[in-house]
Amino acid sequence: MSDSNIVVVGGGFGGIYTVKNLAKKFKKNSGVKITLIDKNSYMTYMTELYEVAADRVDADAIQYDLQKLFCHRKNVNIVTDEVRNIDRKNKQVITKNGSYPYDYLVLSAGSEPNSFSTPGVEKYGYTLGSLEQAIKLKHAIEEHIRLGAVETDSSKRKSLLTLAVVGSGFTGIEMIGELID
Repeated sequence: MSDSNIVVVGGGFGGIYTVKNLAKKFKKNSGVKITLIDKNSYMTYMTELYEVAADRVDADAIQYDLQKLFCHRKNVNIVTDEVRNIDRKNKQVITKNGSYPYDYLVLSAGSEPNSFSTPGVEKYGYTLGSLEQAIKLKHAIEEHIRLGAVETDSSKRKSLLTLAVVGSGFTGIEMIGELID
């Protein structure tokens, strides 16, 4: 492989694993350029979001700077930008601020939480699929506890201090465990 552009969209576990392995495989081939594009300049350790929401760890503890992760890889370019489109005909990734030609493209854009249309979740609930959402949930939990601690009406207090978790995947189960603690 010579003079090839490999573009990886997504700086999560899959994207980072792919870029690390490609960078290692092609480290002696100066014709191979690898570009990692993500909307954030950091990788969020998604499986730890519940710990931020439960105020067990600081938000900084689950973020890893992408530039630091790849600073010793000469064949890797990190781009912080939002992907808007993939032009397959012209083999380009179009971002908010530019475009990146590719010979090979890896899409590893991640996932989003799904409420599965559970009644009330969209209107009253919080999702836990990003660092920003974890911080927002943490603040909401703190507010409910603060208000519940001083509420003298027992039914209002019970309402403020009753939390429901929708979803029994890894994050939901871990969140329940943290709330119990």
